[in-house]
Amino acid sequence: MKRIIVLGGSGFFGNQIVERLRAAGMQPIAASRSHGEMQIDANNADSLRSNLKVRDLVIDAAGPFQTRTPALIDTATRIGFDIIDLSDSPEYTAMIYDREAPIVASGIRVLPACSTLSTLTAMTVQASTVEKPSRVTVYLRPESRFTANTGAVESFLRSIEGAERGGLKVKSVDAVTLPRLFPSLRRIDFIVDTGHTSGNFLLQFDWFRKQIAKHQAQALKIARKIGPRKGLVRIEISSAIRKRSQTFYGERSYMLAVLPAVQAATAIVAGQFPHRGIVPPTSHVDRAALYDAIRAEGIEITG
Repeated sequence: MKRIIVLGGSGFFGNQIVERLRAAGMQPIAASRSHGEMQIDANNADSLRSNLKVRDLVIDAAGPFQTRTPALIDTATRIGFDIIDLSDSPEYTAMIYDREAPIVASGIRVLPACSTLSTLTAMTVQASTVEKPSRVTVYLRPESRFTANTGAVESFLRSIEGAERGGLKVKSVDAVTLPRLFPSLRRIDFIVDTGHTSGNFLLQFDWFRKQIAKHQAQALKIARKIGPRKGLVRIEISSAIRKRSQTFYGERSYMLAVLPAVQAATAIVAGQFPHRGIVPPTSHVDRAALYDAIRAEGIEITG
């Protein structure tokens, strides 16, 4: 059986992936820099070369991706293993597309941003009745009472661009992936609502973000105590003449971030994934199967 290595497998989202794959009868290996079944530093080429093999499947949940180097991608093209990543960093994902030629030449698969953004976003846009969409806006209210963790906080703080109606404007990986699929897009926004008006206001200021980073342990405790219990993702697609939206809501909405990677990995291991090279988010998974899995988590889909 193909080896499955989950980088960041001891973190919140990585652990969710490990548990789901094991429940499906697979034997993923949880890897991290300091502990787990395998010690791998995703930014260290020597560490990667000494642990990974040809034909491995690497699921990359080792955030924050804003601090990641090209080491994993470059090692994959040299050794010959597939990658599914949960990147939320436009810079990291752009780096992958810049390496398209060696990725294609190596014959491997790379599924970038196989998560809420961009897999779910792209499939929602594709399935909408909006022809030639000009704008996509994603609103996220995470259930931080459950999901607050060091990697997520670091990623969020590094990506905030400023205040926005309803929350905070955050750099979006969709800005890299979606225009390649929908050339008519002119504006792509990602708005994150902390669930608290005061939090949204204060986090727009750099000095406050520095305090959060400095006192991260305390900030995580507060988020886990007062954060929302139910999360929401709303995707709005519009053109000059039409607007459509779809909303995903529920206590386990955090599973939206990992279900695409779980389903893509399952298909690859089963030999039912024909794509190679850099796989666009509309081809990561089967949309109907993904929506079935989302509903099975108790997440409501409306719109």
